[in-house]
Amino acid sequence: MRTPPSTLVAWLGCVARAHPGQPALVSEGGVCTYDELWGRSRRIARGLLAQPGFAPGARVGLLGENEPAYVLAYLGILRAGGVAVPLNGMLTDDELAEQMAFVDACGVIAGDADPQTRALLATRLAVWSPGELEAGHTEGRLPAVTPSGVACILLTSGTTGRPKGVVHTQGTMLHAGLQLVAAFPFGLEDRSVAFLPFFASIPEQVIPTLLAGGTLDIVPRFDPERISRACRDSTSFDAVPTLMARLLEDGRIDDLRRLRWVMFASEPMPVALLERWWEAMPDVATHTLYGMTEMLTITRAPDPLLRAAPDMVGTPFPTSDVAVVDREGRPLPPGEAGEVVCASPARTQGYLDDADSTAAVLLPTGAIRTGDLGAYDEQGRLRLTGRLKDTIITGGLNVAPAEIEAVACRHPRVASAVVVGIPDERWGETPVVVAVPQAGDGLAPDELLTFCRGELAGFKRPSGAAVVPFLPLTGIGKSAKAVVRQRVMQGEIELVRAG
Repeated sequence: MRTPPSTLVAWLGCVARAHPGQPALVSEGGVCTYDELWGRSRRIARGLLAQPGFAPGARVGLLGENEPAYVLAYLGILRAGGVAVPLNGMLTDDELAEQMAFVDACGVIAGDADPQTRALLATRLAVWSPGELEAGHTEGRLPAVTPSGVACILLTSGTTGRPKGVVHTQGTMLHAGLQLVAAFPFGLEDRSVAFLPFFASIPEQVIPTLLAGGTLDIVPRFDPERISRACRDSTSFDAVPTLMARLLEDGRIDDLRRLRWVMFASEPMPVALLERWWEAMPDVATHTLYGMTEMLTITRAPDPLLRAAPDMVGTPFPTSDVAVVDREGRPLPPGEAGEVVCASPARTQGYLDDADSTAAVLLPTGAIRTGDLGAYDEQGRLRLTGRLKDTIITGGLNVAPAEIEAVACRHPRVASAVVVGIPDERWGETPVVVAVPQAGDGLAPDELLTFCRGELAGFKRPSGAAVVPFLPLTGIGKSAKAVVRQRVMQGEIELVRAG
């Protein structure tokens, strides 16, 4: 009896051999079948092994917009025994160079990247294109990889301060991918529109789609018109709530209705936004994934659960042990909020060269502290209530921004909203709300402020409100709260204050 593949690349190899003619990657440039995916990624791997500065175990940066060559290069790095380090193309050239120095990369594979960025990086380390590596391949066997071998380092920051490098192995990536395939409708017939940037979405969308033998319809960047067009021939997509709100505003609903299902993750989904989505597309199944860079699979809420309890992130994955604990690490009963901790084979090995940060999040049980606040209900469903680091302490009382954001999003003319805490002489800190109006609606800040204050207990009421045309976003499309707070503090976002 054959042993199931135990590494990510071995499993993908089995899929490619089982379905050689199945489309793997689709783009405006054409179709790449699984046979071509496997053959071309092998040539990139051999081309990488021929480079003087590369050896198995070396770290290789990966930079560029969404395109088939990005996926081929990612797989090529892993098949060569290397460690992929996806880079956020929104960073400055100096920040990118600093991140490459931080991980001690031997080089960067730069696809569709700015020529100036390529030139600057080339002054500090080797820069290759996927095409050059593929053309320069040599014949020979590829090195063996093991489940414990490092597959990727995911950088969790970089716009402020020193980043953290989250280390994942072939085994953790495979385990997470298979859990996602089992939990959501990935499959041979699935064609998934891929518009979230690959530097952030490979674990949650690209890998499970390929593990299931499905097809990725690649869109270079978030573009409602192109995404809508791709949905005509596709079955699903992966998104974050902020971008789902934009698709409701700017996408073509008739095209979006052709989908069978969507998955969203990365930040809490406001119930009001979810209800607007269901009203516009009642037959498109919605699934939520709760995970984090350090722990890819925590809980999941399939469509029936989500429609019954839209404020929940669901129940734990079968191999995830998820608990809500108090400050001393003791499990809390249903209904009591605390920090969410999780143990799973999908957990990171730790932070790169940072034993102190690793020790700060890993518990003696092997579970990891998520930094998220949540509570179980009596049916074993988890609801998130906020982030420990985002908690606003006003007059000695804790206020969860997510609760105020949920209220703000219930206003019929609000498309999206964030809440941040700012210093206050009387209370120490006070919440303020910053919202984006629905398209064409003239939402006034004082109207929003009155609405929120009328729905919340006294100590939770925002003391100020602002309406802006758009919110700053992170690379994957989440609201960048730190930037919002900075702009409020600097007066770039003007608040209307409560009387």
